Amino acid sequence: MEQVKEFQAGLLAEQGQPLQDSKEWGAVENFAEYKLISEPVREHGVKGYIFAMTSLQPVDEAIGVIRQFYPYFLGVALLCMLVLAFVLSKWLARPLLSINRITGKIAAMDFTEKLPVGSEDEIGQLSRNINHLSSRMEGYIEQLKRDLDQEKRLEKTRKEFIAGVSHELKTPLAVMKSCLAIIKDGIASEKREHYFQAMEEEIERMDLLVVNMLDLAKFASGTYKPEMAPFAIDQAIAEAARSLAEPIGEKNLTLTLNLCSLRVVGHQGLISRVIINFLSNAIRHTEEGGAIAIAVSDKGQTAEISVENQGSPLAEADRKKIWEQFYRGEARAAKAGTGLGLALSKEILELHQAGYGVENTRDGVRFFFTLPVRP
Repeated sequence: MEQVKEFQAGLLAEQGQPLQDSKEWGAVENFAEYKLISEPVREHGVKGYIFAMTSLQPVDEAIGVIRQFYPYFLGVALLCMLVLAFVLSKWLARPLLSINRITGKIAAMDFTEKLPVGSEDEIGQLSRNINHLSSRMEGYIEQLKRDLDQEKRLEKTRKEFIAGVSHELKTPLAVMKSCLAIIKDGIASEKREHYFQAMEEEIERMDLLVVNMLDLAKFASGTYKPEMAPFAIDQAIAEAARSLAEPIGEKNLTLTLNLCSLRVVGHQGLISRVIINFLSNAIRHTEEGGAIAIAVSDKGQTAEISVENQGSPLAEADRKKIWEQFYRGEARAAKAGTGLGLALSKEILELHQAGYGVENTRDGVRFFFTLPVRP
């Protein structure tokens, strides 16, 4: 009330000049600070004043308490900031660490792992691009490996061709050179026709050898793709048997055909060549008066074609190497042939992705292969 009276006295001391704006001032009573506020108001045309007075002691006490707790507040705030910074850093750094790890694997040519893409932001787009780059690089590297493997096969084929030609042509060239020397020197002139016949046979053998080696190099290169079409396997076998009727008759062999009418899928000319090679091999290794059997078995989705001849069984070492070029077992070294028929047959059957093999039977040896049957 004393402060109100002083306020009223102040208004009177100002010669009736009313207070136009809010006014704030301080006062001290009994060692306590106070805040005083006056606000002019007008109600029903009458001007008055609102007068307020409040003690600042609670505020000072609260400020003092807050100042005492400042270190604790600061410590808790710093701890919260550190925890939040750690969580955010882990949350932000995890995809970057994954990107760093995966790109390290890509640099080491390991494309087995891909980055997880869990967002559409810049990191997600970067992860998606890295995965795409990894897949493209893996595809290019696989293609490069296939090209290198194919080039290695071609180089190996060229080397084997040159080595095989140089080795296999030595014998017929030596024979022809000897025959020419005998004819030139006039030795045993009554056998001139015999020597001419021997040279003619060696020339034919050389021609067949070179043709077979060229075909073998072509098939083994991996660049030749035969055109597949359905054909009657029984007709192909019958034609092959007719083409070898003369050597079969010369050795007085019995040829048995156990055929069934099936249409198989393959290259008819190449499959006929396999049948002729198998049958020629059987003729060479069957004793005079022996028997050969050709059979076609229906296995459902495939047909099995087999050529079995009477004779000595194959040794295990021969059975493993019989498909190699120029390989002849000890028991077969003296037999005729270029040594390429079975190697050619192997390459042709592998071009057809056909199963094939050789096995000993009770009476001799059986060669076989399978082809898919057209429904």
